[in-house]
Amino acid sequence: MESYKINVDKETLKKTSEMLGGLPCVLSQSKLKQLEQEAHQAAGQKFLVSSSAQLRLILFEKLRLHELCGNKKLPKTIKQQQSTSETALLQLQKLHPLPKIILEYRQIHKIKTAFVDGILSCTSKTYISSTWNQTSTVSGRLSAKHPNFQALPKQSLQISKKQYIQGKNPDVVTVHPRAMFIPREGWTFLSADFCQVELRLLAHLSADPQLLRIFQNPEADAFTMLAAQWKGVSEDRVSLEDREHAKRIVYSVVYGAGFVKSIMGRRRPLPHIHSADWSLRNQAERQAVNFVLQGSAADLVKMAMIKICSQVSSASYTARLVAQIHDELLFEVEISQLDQIAVLVKKTMESLQHIANLGVNLSVPLKVSLSTGRSWGSMCEMILPCTTTATSF
Repeated sequence: MESYKINVDKETLKKTSEMLGGLPCVLSQSKLKQLEQEAHQAAGQKFLVSSSAQLRLILFEKLRLHELCGNKKLPKTIKQQQSTSETALLQLQKLHPLPKIILEYRQIHKIKTAFVDGILSCTSKTYISSTWNQTSTVSGRLSAKHPNFQALPKQSLQISKKQYIQGKNPDVVTVHPRAMFIPREGWTFLSADFCQVELRLLAHLSADPQLLRIFQNPEADAFTMLAAQWKGVSEDRVSLEDREHAKRIVYSVVYGAGFVKSIMGRRRPLPHIHSADWSLRNQAERQAVNFVLQGSAADLVKMAMIKICSQVSSASYTARLVAQIHDELLFEVEISQLDQIAVLVKKTMESLQHIANLGVNLSVPLKVSLSTGRSWGSMCEMILPCTTTATSF
């Protein structure tokens, strides 16, 4: 992946950076400057918007918003001060305009500095190549830097810019850092993503009959089914909010119990697992299960990378693996070879349910979703003409 370079729309990146935080002009101001002024107006005084200490004084000493929360407890810092974290601001945003303004400011500032300007600083001409680390995470997942592809947000951000002409509506600008990455002429991107892989691994490791039953249906959506059972309603009445709520509950429960070995035999030492300190022991127990699921998922993804690249090479295809984002693999593929590569990738990834030489035999099938597009930010689902059959290695 480090030897292959990804094409970047550098001009669009520059324009986006200028729009997010450039100098004020006659008819409009940059969004960050605009939000800064709105924050000062809402607070009734000027302050450094990026300073947590100054924001804390205004929110809790001047406005005393914590007193309006009733019985709801707000998060605190390690030093037991009132927190100005995203969690705290989300709880306060209905009580006063300032927390919502700060949330938007932070979001846009992060996109500008980390994603837009960060990508620009790593761009050579019109190409970019990240550095991938094999051993920097405890779970075994790959990590990336210069730039960190894995941190780029999936969703686009809608930004409204005030117009200083009477009667003119605000302009709405869509910012999507992933859309800045584009394939070469005659090529397209293909993404292959393991679906709910950690929950499928949980079903296999726990042998829970309900989870096993859910995943035997290839069309089933596990979180929708669990939300339906939890709410006592039919699946077609489960809202997106209910599904996300069920998802959060499942993973919070999952990461609260304990093993320390991935499905392919990698071990993570946990020196505090028998600690007399309750907090250290509790943290080690959470890390144990986190490692089993995330580490096993990392094993599967790495195995998929190796086998796909080997098969692509032996079949003389030109497809290139350009990035790995957690459970997703991103390929740059010649348009003329897209269908063949898509079948190869999906079949190979789903066949990892059984890996005979490593003794891996998952009791639930693996499912891979495919998408393709002319930029990383405009990927559409790809449906193969026929269903591939999983085979073992």
